[in-house]
Amino acid sequence: MTTTARPGPQQIWRAYDEAANRGDHDAAAAFLAPDLAVLVNGRPAISSAAEDRAVQAELVRCYPDYARTFVGALEDGDRAVVEWRMHGTPAPDVDLPPLDVPGCSVVRCADGRIVEARLYHPTGALDRIADRALGRG
Repeated sequence: MTTTARPGPQQIWRAYDEAANRGDHDAAAAFLAPDLAVLVNGRPAISSAAEDRAVQAELVRCYPDYARTFVGALEDGDRAVVEWRMHGTPAPDVDLPPLDVPGCSVVRCADGRIVEARLYHPTGALDRIADRALGRG
């Protein structure tokens, strides 16, 4: 008898990240719960998979060569802590600095999807991207 192991939170996050790096927002969204809850540096930031998609689209618009590099991870049960670094060159019509942001995400998964994420990174360009995408400020 063969059993198939369910993907763990690190594997789910990495699949989401790979899709996002390809610019495939539909594939990335498949790894997010519709009612995704995201805190950034301890503050509520994203409250749905649709908002995440909007932020990702704005990120790619502002940084067409955007990529997030996986650095490492630890996993325990339904949670993973993932260290990453984002890179990107701003589009010519965007007044933003080059993107070089180290960060860490703590994710909780259920049923093969990320249901909660806590992101920690230096403030700056990423905050401005989210604000633009979600009409804040």
